[in-house]
Amino acid sequence: MARYFFDVHDTHLSAHDYEGTECLDRAAVKTEALRALCQIAEDHPDRYAGQGLNVIVRNSADQSVLTATLNLSASWHPKHARDDAA
Repeated sequence: MARYFFDVHDTHLSAHDYEGTECLDRAAVKTEALRALCQIAEDHPDRYAGQGLNVIVRNSADQSVLTATLNLSASWHPKHARDDAA
């Protein structure tokens, strides 16, 4: 298994992974990056609405090997744009 580092970036934050995670193969790297995006956005979805949240994955040679991006958005349908939420 190889070690990969999952750095998180948005418009307000950059967090570098200095510990890394052992991954069996490319599919595991991709799954881990997507899982990280979902976990981060789950806690504060409104914070990430309308902007990209990125995980840039580096290998042990410090080369970027994968970028995973999550874009959240929500749009009211015109008929209901001014309705009060219950």
